[in-house]
Amino acid sequence: MSNFYDLFIELSKEPNPEVSEIYKNLVQHSPKKASKLLNLLSHKQKDSDLLFEKIYEPLMQMDDPDNRIGRLINGKYRLIELIGQGGMSDVYKAERIDGLIEQVVAVKYFSLAHSYDDAMVTIKGEAQILEKLDHQHIASFIDVGFDETGEPNILMEYIAGETLHRFLQSNPEPKTLKKIEHTFRQALAHAESKGVKHGDISLNNVLVDHDGNANIIDFDIASTEPRCVD
Repeated sequence: MSNFYDLFIELSKEPNPEVSEIYKNLVQHSPKKASKLLNLLSHKQKDSDLLFEKIYEPLMQMDDPDNRIGRLINGKYRLIELIGQGGMSDVYKAERIDGLIEQVVAVKYFSLAHSYDDAMVTIKGEAQILEKLDHQHIASFIDVGFDETGEPNILMEYIAGETLHRFLQSNPEPKTLKKIEHTFRQALAHAESKGVKHGDISLNNVLVDHDGNANIIDFDIASTEPRCVD
């Protein structure tokens, strides 16, 4: 973001920015950014504060995950709450609103994807891996989704609980920890039996549900390995 603003300042100093070497170089390497900058430069006579807002407002909106709350997924699931954020994604709780059944799901967006195509590659990859898995302590795949803006996402089983990281702060009893370990190892063994390597097991990628079971989530960087067949 700062690079974009710096380019704007530099080009503002040019009497004819579109013929400057800076702009020509930008056209070659990033034509979309060049076009956006030239459009902003055409309004540079406006109040500087308004111009600054014009530059940054779309980026601020894009960076705020709460802006997705209220969106409708696949015409029947309404995003109602942001429930988790990771290095690559934002996860929401959504309620089914078409009246057919009562249902709550988790909806995951890949916020760091550089484009629609990049997001779809990641979504389809995780969806395909989850489709291989069928275990009560692994969040199951429901569907690939699209909201009314066209932004893609993945719908998964909603697990009510908290991350293992937060749960451990309550100093649980040894008996409780033993159950968590047991259910975690069961889920992990199932994934490995299907040739799936999670790749990012951490205290924040394990949810402890209200029954004290460990549930594995976030297979976005998981990989598949060929299984040996006797």
